[in-house]
Amino acid sequence: MRQIILVLGFAAMLAGTTATVADTPLTVNQKGLQFSAEQLDIKKGQIVVFVNDDRTTHNVTVTGDGNGVSVNGGLQPPGAEFRMPFLKPGSYAISCGIHPKMKMTIIVK
Repeated sequence: MRQIILVLGFAAMLAGTTATVADTPLTVNQKGLQFSAEQLDIKKGQIVVFVNDDRTTHNVTVTGDGNGVSVNGGLQPPGAEFRMPFLKPGSYAISCGIHPKMKMTIIVK
């Protein structure tokens, strides 16, 4: 009887869960004056969290390829993060407005 109650309780917890891929943020670190990935392939609606693990301030800039998206994440001191949901499919150029050699691409499907 005890096992049945435990199983039913666990099933009830799962029934209330509606997590999707878009609910799971992906992290891109900034360290050593570079992004932790050169390219990231994600699904429409996913959130990317840019975390500054460096000793210097960064600035995440996102530009969409022909889809009208242009976002400036502002100054990001060491330890700060910038969250960005990617809602439109396409290719996005990611760069640091302070360190132009810091670049990556995000492909949204």
